[in-house]
Amino acid sequence: MFTITPLYSGPGSSLLGMNGGQPESPNGKWLVYARKASLETPLETDTEIWLCERDTLAGQRKLFTVHCENHNGPSASFVNDQLVVFRDTIAGLSALRMVDIDSGKVVYGPIFAKESHCAENGLYQFSLSDEFIGKNPAYPALNGSGIYTLNIASGEIARIVEPEEILNMVKKAGYTPTPATLAMSHVQLNPAADRVMMRLSVAECPVFGALGEIDLATRQTHFVPDKPVHQLWFDNESYLATRQYYRNQKIEMASSRIRRFSLDGAELETLGGVGNHIDASPDRRWFVGDRAYPGYPADVLLYRRGEEAPAAVLSSQNFQGITWQKHIHPNPTFSRDGRRVYFNYPISDTQTQASFVSISSLL
Repeated sequence: MFTITPLYSGPGSSLLGMNGGQPESPNGKWLVYARKASLETPLETDTEIWLCERDTLAGQRKLFTVHCENHNGPSASFVNDQLVVFRDTIAGLSALRMVDIDSGKVVYGPIFAKESHCAENGLYQFSLSDEFIGKNPAYPALNGSGIYTLNIASGEIARIVEPEEILNMVKKAGYTPTPATLAMSHVQLNPAADRVMMRLSVAECPVFGALGEIDLATRQTHFVPDKPVHQLWFDNESYLATRQYYRNQKIEMASSRIRRFSLDGAELETLGGVGNHIDASPDRRWFVGDRAYPGYPADVLLYRRGEEAPAAVLSSQNFQGITWQKHIHPNPTFSRDGRRVYFNYPISDTQTQASFVSISSLL
């Protein structure tokens, strides 16, 4: 039996961000998470960014206040030991900020853009689509759609992918761009920061969308229609994701599997069993996925590499209302040392807690 430890157990709810995000500071000293008094009216209710000590959960202090939907909360994560990045909503538009954890000063932002999971190799990647154009006068480099990086040390902003490159990739593969194609999501640099992948909307893939990938040096592209979901980089040349199937007007739970894929979408190996939102331990020996499918308990399942039967069930809850109507998904994420799994853990249909389980006993 595993002990579920909440980062905060007071009134209201606490939230962690996307799977594969990083609530821990690189030096292992701090955690970042969010608090919200009520999940009923998410955009009208303040969402507070909080810090606490990683090992003791002491030293709790509020850093900033934003407004955001419940889904993924403000996606708060550390980009280095000193800065956290998170999402806000300003005049109906998504905006990101990087804030110094000691002073509370906004170092970068607000930048009106779509955020990503986490920083890679000293860079934070994000995307702009039409609704953001002209909204960043303080950042003149943000002058069009596409994928951008922010150099965390220098503040330099660079567009690494032009919109035409994305549209041409879709058309070259024989698929049809939609008005939402450039409103891409899950933009992620690989660990070496020399490739970028993203989820794309295309007309022929209404359920799962497509996955695009671009080599930033050669500009070679890879396009995978009806992609596996909630993808994360496995290494610099492959990614992990959940293979799902849409049958009888629903996405199946029982047939889903956590797998590793080549850049072209070929299945390279099975990493684990049932999952939806997923993550991998830093050493790639362990994998975690949630059973977040309508009608099922949203368990958090831990797998040894290559085994479809879970080594452990880290949490189990069946609050369907908070999971689907209030959009609180477990979004499991490994700690930097691989000894913890963080996740959102509902304790009722109106309240959820940012929590973790130690898996040290299995390692």
